[in-house]
Amino acid sequence: MASIPNISTGTVQTVAPTPRQAPAQNVSPAQFASQAADRTLGAPTNVGTVQTSATADTGAPVLKYAQDKKGTVDGNGECFTLADEALKQNGMKSASDYGRVTPNADYKWGKPVPLNESKPGDVLQFRNYENTTRDTKADGSWNEETNSRPHHTAIVVSNDGKGNITVLEQNAPEGSPVTERVLHFGNGTAKNEDGSSQAQKTKGVIKAYHPEPK
Repeated sequence: MASIPNISTGTVQTVAPTPRQAPAQNVSPAQFASQAADRTLGAPTNVGTVQTSATADTGAPVLKYAQDKKGTVDGNGECFTLADEALKQNGMKSASDYGRVTPNADYKWGKPVPLNESKPGDVLQFRNYENTTRDTKADGSWNEETNSRPHHTAIVVSNDGKGNITVLEQNAPEGSPVTERVLHFGNGTAKNEDGSSQAQKTKGVIKAYHPEPK
């Protein structure tokens, strides 16, 4: 289950500053992205080494299953079910092959891989994930969005290797169908040449798993 994003707007001058774990000041957007990795993401990865579309790999049929379900509710609508069915229907091991499945377990879905090296068709398992992103314009106005996934499962569509991963998921928010969206995992502030900036703060644990055949 995941909470509905909370969005607010206003001006930076009227909001008390919040301490952030910024890797560096006055970095470029590209540097900010590469510094996004923390204990959740692991070491930064060159975007050129990360697949942006499924290849002839165990993840390809898993991703296709999820893509075919886009806009619909798969099975009982739980986030677990989308990943479970995508794996089982394609001859892959699922969570029950790695241990007991209980409602609040931290499921294992395959071979563990670093989050920032996850590829299309890999499965993500979330525990207490929360990301707050604030975009500030040069005139001082800002927009802030917070996304959280307390206990959740999703399938990777693409990964830019810089802390931004597109996923397919359902039941986020509760009752929603299979939906594609980008989730962010940055920590820090990036300032742009036009005077605008983006600040991100991420917490929680997200584990990535590569599908394994039975």
